[in-house]
Amino acid sequence: MDMVITLNQRPHPGETVLGTHFFMNAGGKGANQAVAARKLGASVAMIGKLGSDMFAEQMLAGLEQVGVDCSAIEKVEGQKTGVAFIMLDAEGENSIIVAPGANMLLTPEDIRRQEPLIRQAKLIMVQLEIPLETVMEAIRIARRHHVPVLLDPAPAQPLSAELLSMVDYIVPNETEISQLTGIQVYDQRTAKLAAVELLRNGVSTVFAKLGEKGVVVINANSTHVIAPYKVEAIDSTAAGDAFAGALGAALVSGKDIWTAAKFASAIGALTVTRKGAQASMPDLEEAEQFIKQEAQRETGKN
Repeated sequence: MDMVITLNQRPHPGETVLGTHFFMNAGGKGANQAVAARKLGASVAMIGKLGSDMFAEQMLAGLEQVGVDCSAIEKVEGQKTGVAFIMLDAEGENSIIVAPGANMLLTPEDIRRQEPLIRQAKLIMVQLEIPLETVMEAIRIARRHHVPVLLDPAPAQPLSAELLSMVDYIVPNETEISQLTGIQVYDQRTAKLAAVELLRNGVSTVFAKLGEKGVVVINANSTHVIAPYKVEAIDSTAAGDAFAGALGAALVSGKDIWTAAKFASAIGALTVTRKGAQASMPDLEEAEQFIKQEAQRETGKN
């Protein structure tokens, strides 16, 4: 559950500042990506854990309302559901602290019990808000059954060459790709250098998210740069999750990586124009309308 405070200036250590607004919104990287993909037409099942508190009921209700299969989500008695505390400034930029709660109780054994669910998938999406050994087990099972793997390497942490070698698609932002490769990324050129390093570690395709500098897409055969959509950012929370969910939905629908990345970039851009995480994510009709409007605007410029 995301607890969001909007404020005009961030506090310094030891300082108290007044916020301007507070709201709560269902979040969590895995859940956000599940909702994003589902709202864009993909069939989605989620594996995860919740606590036994009021947040658990709200989270499940939100997922079920959009049609996510929640049969593999367990509630753990006596545990707290994961929460995030988000500071959102006047420019729409956020700082986030996560208390994972029941997320950290998702074990490799839990994943093994869900092998039939993974086996029938067209794609598995994993994030790092659960234990790393659990992520590894999910990826191993997916590989065993020739199911492509999309990894969102967030929150940023070091990853082994063994894990990276089993990843088909990775969607790091500037901070995450810098930490994964040791190459400081701040523009398209440095993103390409870092992406090549990930390819050397066995990743098949890298989607380096550079915010207002666009997205660099690179694999062994080609390099593409997706120009950013120009929008007025209100809240950047879950923009990366919207991108990942949209990318997953596009890939399983048969789009090539270039088309899928352009579509996902549009979904991420549209998401930042609204407040909240899951609440800000567009459905397919809204997405297509936005893409059409942007195309007409660009044509008008030319």
